[in-house]
Amino acid sequence: MRILSVLLLLCGVIMASGCQQERTPSKAASTFEAIPETIQKEQNASTNEVTDATTSSTQVSKKAPEVSVPAYGLQISQTYTAQADIGARYDPTEVSGVGPVFEVNKGDAFRILAAQDDYVQVESQDLRGWIPAFYFSKEAANIHTEAPYDMIVAKEVPVSSAPGQQAKEPHLDLWAGKVVLIKKSYADWVAVRIVQYDAEYGADMWVPKSSLHVYDPANAKEGRLAVHSTIYDEHGQIKGEEWVNSVFIQAETQIDKIGTVYQIIGPGGQIGYIRVKDFIPNPFIDN
Repeated sequence: MRILSVLLLLCGVIMASGCQQERTPSKAASTFEAIPETIQKEQNASTNEVTDATTSSTQVSKKAPEVSVPAYGLQISQTYTAQADIGARYDPTEVSGVGPVFEVNKGDAFRILAAQDDYVQVESQDLRGWIPAFYFSKEAANIHTEAPYDMIVAKEVPVSSAPGQQAKEPHLDLWAGKVVLIKKSYADWVAVRIVQYDAEYGADMWVPKSSLHVYDPANAKEGRLAVHSTIYDEHGQIKGEEWVNSVFIQAETQIDKIGTVYQIIGPGGQIGYIRVKDFIPNPFIDN
């Protein structure tokens, strides 16, 4: 009986040892299979970092290889010479009310940092901003500078980042009646400058000249408020909020006790009413 107990005990030890041996390879195999997944995650993280760097408007990774910019064959990290004057943007997707970051002059050399749509981010010393890639092309040398003159938008028209192209960023439409300042032309296109808030926006935006009319103050819907203008609400009550030029006429209407008024909209979306005499056509003209 004692011999049988010893034999059973020995069998249990042997079986336990065999099970432990089976479990150990299984754990090793699991660890080995997880290695490629870890490597893949690291590779994905590295790929994502490079991808983000080549499309970001504010950051470029040093790990990013030179990538061809679709427009005009420009290369990231290479230096090119501007073929025409242009105002650089803070962001290729927005029109800022404080004007361009800096003015690019024909002949200035810039290093390409990044690309987004038809824009490239450029750098020279401590200057950094976005300009259309077109301005580094040979075609840009055909842009003609003219004596400044005003025109009025005849019908709503989208702007383009460069002449001859379909509308690009900043996806801005110019309303009919808006006053624009012309300083440059290229074939049948003109570069328009606009007043954004209280400042002229210097980065060129191109539209077909056929979408504009000769300037006539009677047709201008955009202008400034006369000094000491009074802003009313729809009931003829004086509004106490501060207004910023420029303003755009939305409609002409009547308010009891006041008479004929213009319904106007301000840059921040403000809506109010002013007497007709308090509207000064053309936002480019100071009071």
